[in-house]
Amino acid sequence: MWKSLAFYIIIAVLVLTFIGCEIKKQPYDFVNPFIGTSGDHGQLFPGAVLPFGMAKLSPDTYPSGLKGKAHSGYNYLDGRIMGFSHVRLGGEGCEGAGGNILVLPMIGDSEFMPEKYASTYDKQSELAQPGYYRVALVGNNIECELTVTEHAGLHRYTFPKSQEAHILIDLGRAFTEVRDGQLSVKAPDQVEGYVTAGHLCHSPLNYTIYFSAQFSKPFNSFSVWQDSVLSPSAKEMKGRQIGVILDYATHDREAVLLKVGLSIVDVEHARKVRDAEIPDWDFNAIRTRAKGKWEEVLRRIMVSGAEEYKQLFYTALYHAYQMPVKLAKPGESYRGTDGQVHQAQERSYYSSFSIWDTFRTKYPLLTLTEPARLQDIVCSLIKVYEQGATDWPFLTVRREHMLSIIADAYTKGLRDFDAEKAYEGMYRDAFELKAEMESDAAVTKASHRNGGSQAMHLKYDSLGYYPMRPDRTLENSYDNWCVAQMATMLGKEDDYQKFMRRAGFYRNVWDGSIGFFRARADDGTWLPFPNPRVIDETYVYEATMWQWRWFVMHEVPGLIELVGGAEKFISQLEQFFAEDLYNHANEQDLHASFLFNMAGAPWLTQEWVHKILAEPMAQLYGGHQFYKEPYHGRIYKTTPDGYLPEMDDDCGTMSAWFVLAAMGMYPVCPGEPSYQLTAPLFDKVELQLDENLYPGKRFVIEAKNLSEKNIYIQSAMLNGAPYAKAGITHADIVRGGKLVFQMGPEPNKRWGMSDKN
Repeated sequence: MWKSLAFYIIIAVLVLTFIGCEIKKQPYDFVNPFIGTSGDHGQLFPGAVLPFGMAKLSPDTYPSGLKGKAHSGYNYLDGRIMGFSHVRLGGEGCEGAGGNILVLPMIGDSEFMPEKYASTYDKQSELAQPGYYRVALVGNNIECELTVTEHAGLHRYTFPKSQEAHILIDLGRAFTEVRDGQLSVKAPDQVEGYVTAGHLCHSPLNYTIYFSAQFSKPFNSFSVWQDSVLSPSAKEMKGRQIGVILDYATHDREAVLLKVGLSIVDVEHARKVRDAEIPDWDFNAIRTRAKGKWEEVLRRIMVSGAEEYKQLFYTALYHAYQMPVKLAKPGESYRGTDGQVHQAQERSYYSSFSIWDTFRTKYPLLTLTEPARLQDIVCSLIKVYEQGATDWPFLTVRREHMLSIIADAYTKGLRDFDAEKAYEGMYRDAFELKAEMESDAAVTKASHRNGGSQAMHLKYDSLGYYPMRPDRTLENSYDNWCVAQMATMLGKEDDYQKFMRRAGFYRNVWDGSIGFFRARADDGTWLPFPNPRVIDETYVYEATMWQWRWFVMHEVPGLIELVGGAEKFISQLEQFFAEDLYNHANEQDLHASFLFNMAGAPWLTQEWVHKILAEPMAQLYGGHQFYKEPYHGRIYKTTPDGYLPEMDDDCGTMSAWFVLAAMGMYPVCPGEPSYQLTAPLFDKVELQLDENLYPGKRFVIEAKNLSEKNIYIQSAMLNGAPYAKAGITHADIVRGGKLVFQMGPEPNKRWGMSDKN
């Protein structure tokens, strides 16, 4: 009896202990894919995706997903779902791109137009996790679940009992113009084809996605349509507005699964991908595998602190890891930017870029967290240089500053690529303004091919500035600096001198009489100067003259000199922030809060970065103009309207900014292997280093006595020794070790004043 009683006592104690213990959340558990999905606040999506995966299987809502108001297809505020499409960019401008191969299960009469077939859904049923999405369609009483592999989507639709169950595949829906399509019903369980659509921002260039879809249950019948006209006897159809409706009889709670392989090569390749990545119908196994892949990458950075900040941090890291896309592993085929089919050799091939945005934050982040992948990406960029960028066969936005990514990797010791080939391409980009040429409209490109490019770069070189466009002069000065860094490391000293001369061209568009960069005509005369507080895109892109004023990332001491010295520079930078001239809704001034460090006032970097990360602050600007009413509140929030109005995430740019700043480090100048330091948002940040590429195992940042009030660094120790610099080198980080800050409520204006930042 006593033995029995003792047994039950032990069991009771164990149960109570288990109940009393908090189950520790992992990074995966803090990700909230709904952040940034409400209206024009991030333009993100909640669907299933793998790290750097091609398949981005997510709901497209009505009406925003049809009207171009949801650039990734989904608006949290919409009440109906049109279906689930397979590819998209994440958080891009214009109307976005993707939204192809839309699938929707339904009950009852067949419909062809999204205004009619879009279904209401149960908001409370929605669940979004990395690699998984679930929702219940109310109008059709169907539970929908989505998961993915890298190049394939897996749907599971649980139907009610019905003799009129259908699955619709609509190839005429996309976020941009559909220009061609083809589908073929190959068997009672297979549909294949392709869709061709335009890249975003009304580009004349196209991309083509091939697909091969297989169903777990053969359909009883089907009907192909074109332009809303059924062709019941047809098995194939070609055109812009085409689709097919597949008919089923289902019993109650019957699950019908659909796996869709994707390719930019051809249909056969899509079929091979589908069968290789999803060989059976084990939905839960694919979902578990997707979760495991996300757990692996999210654990690379472990943070300790407030749960709200953890949710923001890991969701931002999740969003930063969605692009670019790994199109092919070694030995697999891909279609290159020359339009031809190639085979990836020793390295995986990546595409789907938005480099004008992401070079500032995402790729420097990857040098820390994913250096092996970053080297694969660099090799892919070199392939773009080799093949030419006449065709972008998958979703891509802009490629300016490709050379920045290469230079940043090389200066940080990530050099497992052909540096000479890389340099050839970088040289062409910077000296011949190649990236400028290939980012312009088709008509301008044609003129460049007819000799305009040569004339343009010769004129730029002789004038020392880009006529009419001080912003392009600033950007090209930075690009030339990046090439100069590669040139000197490769022993090309003549080139180094040439590119460093051109890196200083920013000085030629500085008008000292007004203290701003300013547009000049071909003959050197200054052009009219707009109100520097207004986004007037006559001479600069998507920003005010105040916001472009700080874009000399590669030579901050030179900018300080132009302004009139450090004291004046700090005063004017304080004015910039105090008068709410800073715009976090766009990229041009993202580094500005860290410039206080470099001018000798690091406590102001700590103050303003913390405000941007975690405090209410005023914002006056959207992407192209003033807000109708000034915004006052948090910039990053854990709600569906998680970003500022009009603040696109731009393929992870803004997410990566949050990750880096919250860790307490920021790369003001990619290509310079160093980071500016600030107070982290967490008590502890532990960065797991790649021991195959870096000498250290982990780098830890601790902030002792950190609190809502204690946001200022009082002192620091690096590996047990006093540390008085406001910056840190990449080499110091990847050697591993520990950086410890002592925090306090008032600025210590002596800390961080070392001359060797």
